[in-house]
Amino acid sequence: MSHSTEKLLTIITVVYNGEKLLEKTIQSVLAQPYENIQYIIIDGGSKDKTVDIIKKYDAQIDYWVSEPDGGIYDAMNKGIDFAKGDGLFFLNAGDYFVGDVITDSLKIPSFLPVKSINSRGKLTDMAITDIKLGLPICHQGIIFENRGIHYDLEYKMSADYDYYLNHGYKYLDFTPTDGYVFYDTTGVSSTNIKARLYDVGKIIHKHFGIFAMTNYAIRAIVINVLLVIYRSILRR
Repeated sequence: MSHSTEKLLTIITVVYNGEKLLEKTIQSVLAQPYENIQYIIIDGGSKDKTVDIIKKYDAQIDYWVSEPDGGIYDAMNKGIDFAKGDGLFFLNAGDYFVGDVITDSLKIPSFLPVKSINSRGKLTDMAITDIKLGLPICHQGIIFENRGIHYDLEYKMSADYDYYLNHGYKYLDFTPTDGYVFYDTTGVSSTNIKARLYDVGKIIHKHFGIFAMTNYAIRAIVINVLLVIYRSILRR
């Protein structure tokens, strides 16, 4: 991709067997008006036509690799190792930019506006949440500084929360934009909710201490009870 004297932003897309999702993600990155983007794709050794799609855009992708990895966070770490940008942005296959999101107004670090499809099938703005209860917004809504920090693979479900806190961030300003990031939630499995809550609890204890973790644990118990009730209603 073309380069200028502007700050370099590295966009990293991780994918595995994403032939139905990846091309829209790639096209949305290539359509951004910002000139100084390094684009990296890390594929986990897909068995479908994912690599064929990557090769289609080979001339416009700065670096890509297709090989087995240890999961999404391991793949993100591989991308970080090849990142040359002042800023890092992680846009998974299935996520994509709508409109002009990465422009000359880019701030590093910053939040970006995110929309997703809610449980009722409606496109909804993603709100900023309490930093002591989890990641304030999904990682698709965060432009990080490139400090060479890696995701801790101890956390299988919520390493992005730990990654955010390891940067020392609290709440960031938004980058002004005429568009938004679409966050694809279809890959988030409800069967992993308990594991995710457990991971978040450990991270809260690590960064904020026992009292913050206790507050979180009480909330997590309530969430689990509500989920049981909700699922029982759906089964009727």
